Amino acid sequence: MNKTLKSIISWLVYLAILAALAFGTPRVLAKALHTPYPIASITSSSMWPTLKQGDIVFIKGVSSRDEIKIGDIVVYKNPSPPVGGSGQAQSFTIHRVVQLNVNTFVTKGDANNVEDSPTTYDKLIGKAVDWNSSSNPVRVPYLGTISQIFKR
Repeated sequence: MNKTLKSIISWLVYLAILAALAFGTPRVLAKALHTPYPIASITSSSMWPTLKQGDIVFIKGVSSRDEIKIGDIVVYKNPSPPVGGSGQAQSFTIHRVVQLNVNTFVTKGDANNVEDSPTTYDKLIGKAVDWNSSSNPVRVPYLGTISQIFKR
């Protein structure tokens, strides 16, 4: 009985620590990276080979358009669905900046043949955290696949 109780308590402690990490990590990252969206899961192959479907990337917030430059991988909100639409959750695009204008910026997926439509700066969430200011973002392979499964 005593051994069984210890085993149950050990599993409960393990599960509590796991839950604290799962729910606490995004909150800590949100504060550290200055954005409500510190983690993004790559859901398409539009950024291949830099980012692969199922990767997780870390996003740092930007407070002005002066913080982004051509070549940065940025995250921005897609246009909202029309009123009375499907009511889908907010969706985001993660692509590389190819043009900076006064009121808009233009992005393109590395694997895409055409540029995206211009986007206003108010839609900008942030940019991918990279290794030593290079164009290689910090990514965790395959971990995003788990979050995509749970969203379905």
